[in-house]
Amino acid sequence: MKLSTRCLKSTHLIRHFLYSATAFLLVLLTAEASFGQGYVEGVTISYEHMPMKIETLNGEQKFTGNNLKIGTSVPIFLTPNKSEYLIVGGNLEAFNFSGTHPDFDVKRVYSISPTFGYSTMVSKSFNLTALLTPTMNSDYKDIKGSDIKFGAILRGTWKASDNISWKAILGYRRQFYGPQYVVLVGMDWKVNDKWQIFGDVPHSLTASYGVNEKVNAGFNLFVQNSTYGLNKQDRYFEYNTVNPGLFVERYISPKWAVRVTAAYTLIRNMEIYNKTDKAKGFIDFYELGDRKDPINPEVSTGLAFKIGLSYRIIPGKK
Repeated sequence: MKLSTRCLKSTHLIRHFLYSATAFLLVLLTAEASFGQGYVEGVTISYEHMPMKIETLNGEQKFTGNNLKIGTSVPIFLTPNKSEYLIVGGNLEAFNFSGTHPDFDVKRVYSISPTFGYSTMVSKSFNLTALLTPTMNSDYKDIKGSDIKFGAILRGTWKASDNISWKAILGYRRQFYGPQYVVLVGMDWKVNDKWQIFGDVPHSLTASYGVNEKVNAGFNLFVQNSTYGLNKQDRYFEYNTVNPGLFVERYISPKWAVRVTAAYTLIRNMEIYNKTDKAKGFIDFYELGDRKDPINPEVSTGLAFKIGLSYRIIPGKK
């Protein structure tokens, strides 16, 4: 197993980051814990701004990427005690690249991904959830049936105590490069009255510090691996990124929160391939086997800025 071509250039940075994050985690986990994240995000809206550049023989090309995402998830309870329910939701994405960048021939791509699921309490402490997540990712210039890719996720959540829950996630997604296998380990942990740690590693990790009742600040890691069909010359665009950053969020009402994040992208693979260029597969964002080099020059790593608004459902709170 190996990282994709451009991931190898950043391996030493990733190792250093993971060692630091692990050490930071171990320090926090020595404290007494209580229930973690404490909320479910029913609606999320985020806007990310990414200054970028490409070094070419003809000079430097500077441009920006802007990514708008909207997501929602609604439970439909099947039992009075809410131990069994259906999940209906979805995600929308609009990815736009502004400026002049002839060596990176992507202007706009979109994603629609409905979510259908079922969740049940197998026992008092163990929950099992199954999700079906078809996606239609492309520039939407000439939509084809092959643009629709199917995925499925099985998640088990074990509530070890009122203090902490552990998760194991297995999944499969079909991408334009081939199969992607999802293997994640998650936690939901309130370390003490101030610190919370939650996420699904290596896809996401958040360490949040409660400044006061309305303000939180901390560290966030987010990983994305997505592909989008391109109508022009029958190609696809792959976006593979690892973003560690710092955030501040504030509750503007009891259930609505605004979060601002500044991140530095350790890996930013924005690559264009012919649709015949396939990989043996990916495990999360690790590539298996060899694949032809991308058509476009390398897009630089750098800063990314995000603002998000979310509606949070806190169990037991009206």
